[in-house]
Amino acid sequence: MIVLQLEQEVAASPYFVIHHQELSSSEESTWVISGILGDGWYEGEVAVEVGARQGVTFADEWFDRLALNSFFNRIDRDQVCAALYQALAFNDTGRSSNAAEDTKQTVPHYVPGTRHGLIGSGEPCWIAVA
Repeated sequence: MIVLQLEQEVAASPYFVIHHQELSSSEESTWVISGILGDGWYEGEVAVEVGARQGVTFADEWFDRLALNSFFNRIDRDQVCAALYQALAFNDTGRSSNAAEDTKQTVPHYVPGTRHGLIGSGEPCWIAVA
């Protein structure tokens, strides 16, 4: 989970939980990172493109526009997009490729170079109970 850093004061910090990443089929130097964006009152599927091309796709623009509009009434859309780009735009050294040296960095728990595309913390999702 990545807690997004925003300029505006909000009741609950928005977060992004990554569940998949892959290289873009149309732009070789662009990663598409999919996950759940939320703030405690709303959660929705989001795909973020970082690299040579940047973009954020909110699935709820088609599936649940009222819930997404409610989220954007609490949190500025442009700030959410900027925070997602900042948190996910990492180069090989693990530092953001587009931030100043004195800027506080958010470090995700995944490695952008993995081949399988799945993200995990290494902990089992389910524990067998006898």
